[in-house]
Amino acid sequence: MPEFYDYVCGYIVFRCIGYNLTVNIKTDFDKAANVAFWVFDNIGGFKRYQRHKFMPVVDDNFFNIYRRGFGYCDQSAHAYATMMHLLGFRSGLLMLVDDKGVSPHTVAVVYIDGKPMIVDTSYKFIFADDNKRPVEIEELENSRVFEEYLTVVRDTNNFLKIKQSNFKPEWFKNGRYSKSFSFPSKRKSVENVWYMQGN
Repeated sequence: MPEFYDYVCGYIVFRCIGYNLTVNIKTDFDKAANVAFWVFDNIGGFKRYQRHKFMPVVDDNFFNIYRRGFGYCDQSAHAYATMMHLLGFRSGLLMLVDDKGVSPHTVAVVYIDGKPMIVDTSYKFIFADDNKRPVEIEELENSRVFEEYLTVVRDTNNFLKIKQSNFKPEWFKNGRYSKSFSFPSKRKSVENVWYMQGN
């Protein structure tokens, strides 16, 4: 039963927060960016890394991540992608894959005008150019945006003394995309609630 209440409360809270963050914003890019800034500020990642680096891995939902105020890369990306999904955007997670076939990091992906835009909620970075145009995975190689991203990653890792190699565009290209969410549709949500009630 606790999962049911988290499910309903999370849905209501995230819908309300998402609405308030985007109600007076005209463009989809600005809506996605505003929600990203909210996640950057409200779900701590690397800024609280040293305090939480020995936390056990928790199989958690987006609402508990928000209530806790902390999430590793996949958790904060999940919270962002879920809120964007609830706002009607196509969104999901991209688990990067390095040269050894290991996933060292996870980012969120949200579609803006049919184009996928990467949002790294841990490093607080939106992959877009100065004209608010999403920089797609195929465009990362030798792009100024990716160079700026690498600078942010290096500076953050040096400051927090995190040993991590530089990200490569191939890690994004080889990544595994996931778009599964707790709320696939209103009908499915009602069916899930009905099933959980034992009817």
